Amino acid sequence: MDFPVTLLNKEQLTHDVVRLTLQRPPSYAFIAGQAIDFKLNRPEVKDKVSAFTFTGLSTYEHLELTIKCYLDHHGMTEQVARLKAGDEVIISEPFDTVALKGPGVFIAGGTGVTPFIAILRQLRVTGNLAGNSLFFFNKTKADLFMEEEFRSMLGDAFHPMLSNEEAPGYLHGRVGAAFLSAHIKDFNQPFYTCGPEGFVKAVKSSLLELGAGESMIDVQF
Repeated sequence: MDFPVTLLNKEQLTHDVVRLTLQRPPSYAFIAGQAIDFKLNRPEVKDKVSAFTFTGLSTYEHLELTIKCYLDHHGMTEQVARLKAGDEVIISEPFDTVALKGPGVFIAGGTGVTPFIAILRQLRVTGNLAGNSLFFFNKTKADLFMEEEFRSMLGDAFHPMLSNEEAPGYLHGRVGAAFLSAHIKDFNQPFYTCGPEGFVKAVKSSLLELGAGESMIDVQF
């Protein structure tokens, strides 16, 4: 079932990441970590569907999505970048994405962090953040978003990582077995990873190389 909803607000978090606040349909229910199919009734993307994860909580009055916009791809996110308050978008019923197996390590590349935002927010609400950590990979500080909230939630368990820039207080390098083994000591725990396909495959293969159990690695693209 599809739900036409109104865009209430669009906030620019970085040069290419936006936060959308959407009208919430009556009795619309979801849980942290669930996603929706997203459509726009525009000629450029009329037959296209993109999946995005809710970043707000089920207790919020409105729905929240956080989306990276690729202006040179001429697809859905280019149109998202052009949306204005009052525009209509179409969302589906929610569906599951991340399968939580308990406290663990979240490893995200860019907006691959979006499936984890609502999960971490919900864990904070319920007092269950202990034992969780987040490694958040971006190219530069300009690409990093929600840093203040992640630091507030996770403290020293939040690890921002920059691949193309060195800066005090930020890890530097690229994902791989050497990096993971230097910063993670226990590989007998759940791992959750999401991001570009190449990034996620590198994370998974590195974790397996380091002894993590395949059944304990949740992979999202």
